Amino acid sequence: MFAARRAENAASISVWVARPRSTTSRPSKESEALPLREPPLSALGLLEGPDADFGPDESPAAEWRSDFGSVSLTKGLVPAGGGGCTITILLFAIGMQTVPRRILIVRPSALGDVCRTVPVLWSLRAAFPSATIDWVVEDTWSDAIRFHPALDSAIPFPKRALAAFWRHPRALWQAVQWGLDLRRRRYDLVIDAQGLARSGLMSLVSGASVRVGHRRAHEFSWLGATLRVEGADSGHTVDRMLRLVEAIGVAPQHTMDLSVGAAHIEWWLAQRASRTIDRPYAVFATANKWEGKRWISSRWHALVASIAGDLIAAGIHDLIWIGGPSERGQVADNTPDATSIAPLRSHDLSSETTVGGMMAIVKDAALVVSLDSAPAHLAVGFNTPLVALYGATSVATDGPYKQAAWCARGGSGDSPARHDYRDSARGSALMARIGVDEVASLIRARLQVRAKA
Repeated sequence: MFAARRAENAASISVWVARPRSTTSRPSKESEALPLREPPLSALGLLEGPDADFGPDESPAAEWRSDFGSVSLTKGLVPAGGGGCTITILLFAIGMQTVPRRILIVRPSALGDVCRTVPVLWSLRAAFPSATIDWVVEDTWSDAIRFHPALDSAIPFPKRALAAFWRHPRALWQAVQWGLDLRRRRYDLVIDAQGLARSGLMSLVSGASVRVGHRRAHEFSWLGATLRVEGADSGHTVDRMLRLVEAIGVAPQHTMDLSVGAAHIEWWLAQRASRTIDRPYAVFATANKWEGKRWISSRWHALVASIAGDLIAAGIHDLIWIGGPSERGQVADNTPDATSIAPLRSHDLSSETTVGGMMAIVKDAALVVSLDSAPAHLAVGFNTPLVALYGATSVATDGPYKQAAWCARGGSGDSPARHDYRDSARGSALMARIGVDEVASLIRARLQVRAKA
């Protein structure tokens, strides 16, 4: 079925044609610059006349309806090719003259949110296989996406260097130069998946003729959008972002698949060799910058003691403790004494792990146990078995995507009224409701599923 979309205050309607990504090499950028006012039907992959076979719900009547009202389609036009070839016709009341050849995703931070935005990238790549797709991301997190096969390039945003632009002329000049460089890239389409003032400004500065954002985005970021999407402020974060591309007729791709750079894989292989980690291992991500998302240290000790036999029975003899350099103290407090968990072995990599290194560690793990933090979303992206602790955060909106069954919540439901990790005292009280037995039971169930796989 055609997906028709109309923006507000339409003066004219243009058509974009999106084809699924081919398994062969991409066509040249020039070949996709199809004129859209009166395009040749063969170029658009459409048929006319006797070959136009409409189904019972695909009447050649001129009007098609959508959430944005009604628009007209040319009578007798249907997708050509059939079978596995799906063609989506995108209707924009923006007046664009060509299929978008240069697309920008704006999602600078944070690491977990960047990982959760990957389905937007997959969706755009499937719809526009030969387009150039770039992504603005904080330089700190760029390794999370810059090796992704669906991405052409990551554009690092130097947040720390530009943070004081309003006080220091040099930082202001750097910010202006960064913005000018972004504009020189001449994007046709921008997706603001962040919805904050900074991302809205980036979207506006890009100069793209079509800029898609949430209608109810924070910090007035919607002012930078030419197409403001309703209904993108409820449901899971991933689904909310996918509504942005759905609004322009792109079929959503729900895959979270991530990629890690070869250098980071080699680093981890060298680490494993030096530490003689030659059997399956489990990753523990026990640190968080938000006090309201942390679990009681003594419970981490009790958890490992409780599941030690189960881990060994599953062939897991090494525990990898990860976290950022600033979280080293937390990790040390949460790591049990080596003698108390023997023959399990602990490896604290919190002071040695980069973003890419952490991705390599999570990718090859047999199990990840994580708080509400980036490693949980990395595990989903690498299809690594996961158990997550979500006491002060809603699993329904912010949990690991489609992994709600593997989240320990403290047995108190998922009512929005109970989530408050920003309040340290309330968040800690909510996390304290998660017991050792609940987490241990989920881990045992996960190991059983892994054994049967």
